[in-house]
Amino acid sequence: MNRATKVGFKMTRRSATLFGILLLFATTAVADERYMLQYDAPAKDNLLMKRKGKANGLGYIQTALPMGNGRLGAMFSGGIDTEHLLINDITMWMNAKRGMDEVSQSGTRKVDPDDFSTVRKAYRDGKYGTKPGSMESLSTKYLSSTEPLGNYAPFSDLLISTGHDPAAVRDYRRSLDSRTGLGTVTYSIGDGGFKREFFCSYPHDVVVARYTAANAALNLTIQTTTKHKGSHVAAADNRIVLNGKAMMVQDDIEFMQIVQVDAGDADVATQEDGAIKISNASDVTIYLAGYCDYLPVYPSFKGRDYKADCEKTVSAAAKIGFDSLKEYHVVDVSTAMNRCQLELDFQPSGLTTDKLVSSDGSLELENLYFNYSRYLQLSCSRGAPVPSNLQGLWNADLKPAWNCDYHTDINVQMNYWMVDPANLSESFYPFAQWTKKLAKSGTHTARETFGVKKGWSVGLNGNVFGFTAQNVHGRRNQQGGHWLCQNLFDHYAFTQDRTYLEEIYPTLKGAAEFFVEYLAPWKDGSLVVYPTWSPENTYLSKQHSKLNKQTYGASWDQQLVLNLFTDCIEASTVLGRDEAFRKSLQDMIPKLCPQKIGQHGQLQEWPEDWDNPKDKHRHISHLIALHPGRDISPLTTKELYEAALVTMKHRGDESTGWSTGWKTCFWARLHNGDRAHKIYQFLTSKRAYPNLFDFHPPFQIDGNFGGAAGVCEMLLQSHLRSTDRHAETVSEAAYVAYQRDPQTPKNFVPLVPPEKLADAPYILHLLPALPSAWPDGKIKGLKARGGFEVDLRWAGGRLSQATVRTTTGGVFRLLADNELSPNITLAKGQSYQWSH
Repeated sequence: MNRATKVGFKMTRRSATLFGILLLFATTAVADERYMLQYDAPAKDNLLMKRKGKANGLGYIQTALPMGNGRLGAMFSGGIDTEHLLINDITMWMNAKRGMDEVSQSGTRKVDPDDFSTVRKAYRDGKYGTKPGSMESLSTKYLSSTEPLGNYAPFSDLLISTGHDPAAVRDYRRSLDSRTGLGTVTYSIGDGGFKREFFCSYPHDVVVARYTAANAALNLTIQTTTKHKGSHVAAADNRIVLNGKAMMVQDDIEFMQIVQVDAGDADVATQEDGAIKISNASDVTIYLAGYCDYLPVYPSFKGRDYKADCEKTVSAAAKIGFDSLKEYHVVDVSTAMNRCQLELDFQPSGLTTDKLVSSDGSLELENLYFNYSRYLQLSCSRGAPVPSNLQGLWNADLKPAWNCDYHTDINVQMNYWMVDPANLSESFYPFAQWTKKLAKSGTHTARETFGVKKGWSVGLNGNVFGFTAQNVHGRRNQQGGHWLCQNLFDHYAFTQDRTYLEEIYPTLKGAAEFFVEYLAPWKDGSLVVYPTWSPENTYLSKQHSKLNKQTYGASWDQQLVLNLFTDCIEASTVLGRDEAFRKSLQDMIPKLCPQKIGQHGQLQEWPEDWDNPKDKHRHISHLIALHPGRDISPLTTKELYEAALVTMKHRGDESTGWSTGWKTCFWARLHNGDRAHKIYQFLTSKRAYPNLFDFHPPFQIDGNFGGAAGVCEMLLQSHLRSTDRHAETVSEAAYVAYQRDPQTPKNFVPLVPPEKLADAPYILHLLPALPSAWPDGKIKGLKARGGFEVDLRWAGGRLSQATVRTTTGGVFRLLADNELSPNITLAKGQSYQWSH
């Protein structure tokens, strides 16, 4: 028997703050294995070993522990004789250009309309392969930019030497509490005990380290270095000041770092090489502030008074002091982390995290991985003007893999899939701000390269300087705006923030305007996107080589264009504007190329039936309508669901880290919890480094975020909407975006969304893909579209209790135990309780 009640609840801001502080003390008094990364040895510091020519195997990035406040990042090694903190600033790039005129800053290549017509003709004529005159070669010849993209760059390294002999150390422990963002190192030498504490403060924008000793003295040497040439380091008055430049092709990035040392009454001496030497101390606190001159102002991307900010920030931190800074930091991080907590039922093993990873998987590791991924998200995306990149925030190399840039064919989007479901909506801000800059820059690329007069366009690779041009290779992704906008609108779906919708509407509209003009009729008369590709896959490779990737009307593009047009129609309806533009989108939707089921029963990746059942490619972009989209579902589109199943079986389970994360999401959306769990287990145990960073290889952070998104999808789904309040089943109630073409039964044509979709309540599906390996557990604070928060508890593999809350007020339908509820209306502050 199911019981449901509606409960009112009111809490003032003051009582909420006091409650949060009490909760903090209650939940952090004892270390919780669900949040703790812990080790019995320091990280492998190959960055220091390189200087001795001894670096090999796993190294610093894979074993050191990360901290961050969204803009400023750090990792600590826990080295006994030398502690190494890697410092990063998310806006620090090099090898690119800035400060050009508005058109040039976009990186776009001005293309003669006749040359663009030549490119398109090659597509219509089926000029496959890579030979002269092919789609690939002509796209490279006429469309690709020759402007430098540049790469994300490291900031500095802080080295703290102790003089301790590693062979003399006992009881070593290195840990990171992802619930509080506190890093700790402890060990003993003889009768002396030594402790280090680290954190990266969001409220005060500093990295802080504290060294203490009991029954012993601290003798430390502190120095800072940077990989950037032409830097200058000087020490005076308990400070180390680093001034440097990151080399650009045009207009070098200038930066400063100040390290302030408080050693109490100990002896402090400065050295000519810029180091500080501390003798006979018992307590040493180090405050680090660092900024570069970057500002998100197009096209200059310059202007921050970084020196004044550095001075002001480090002085304020030193005045506040370690204890208060730590208190502010712990409340800040734990408040966000406590909003959503996964608790699977397991007995703690007592294993260190590296041994947990190497033990072939466990519920303990799966629980830790999810909570840690939330910590990583909070640490690398908050408050900054640019989003997390391929490595989140943490990079030690002047030439990082794939530029450590922004790939718009899945990676930057995947970085933000788990933000709202895992209740970290504040982390979305950098993505939205960056995309607005791309939209401004992309108007030039749309016009100059593609001859499109309205709207904006963006290619495969992005940077922090507004680069929206085409990749240097023709086979790369031409368009990414529709996928970026999917993230933008989905954030509104979760938050129901009308002010935010007003802010992003011009970006959504601009992306749609581009495709309205860019879409072109194909041989059958349907409208398709071309030039394009299906990331990053090839077709007819035996006939035309593995680089035969350029195509037309790829399924992923067509699905995303429908998604974009539908979102624009809803946004314009909600905001009450652009009725004529809304009508133009409604008129175009039925003309879009349909989705097709191919000869193997698969969902076709291309408009032609080219799919190879033996293809194990890591990208499965033609299932975007399944996830992160909302238009394929086992509950609403049976034929497309079955075709997606065939595709997933063809592609297999094992892949790179980010692809494994995506497959976890796919199988969850297919309501196969055991298959989703199998892949998530593989991700956590076989695609994780000792510090739980995602193993691509090398490190890419999107796998962490994709895996966490998959956990959310296993436990709660809210992408379907009810347009018929009287229907008693989801298949009857839910809005469907595709229907079978009666003339061609294996084709599914896109449908124009009804006007009532803008007011249609979301269907909150509880435990849609609960794995049998998780028979008992609970999670609190998942977010659902429509502006709701959900707590769940299950036992024996069945839902036992659920609570739905709202801070905005709204209407939803609940799908629990295979029963669809009527519409449920909650006022602001009310909650709804369901029990079995």
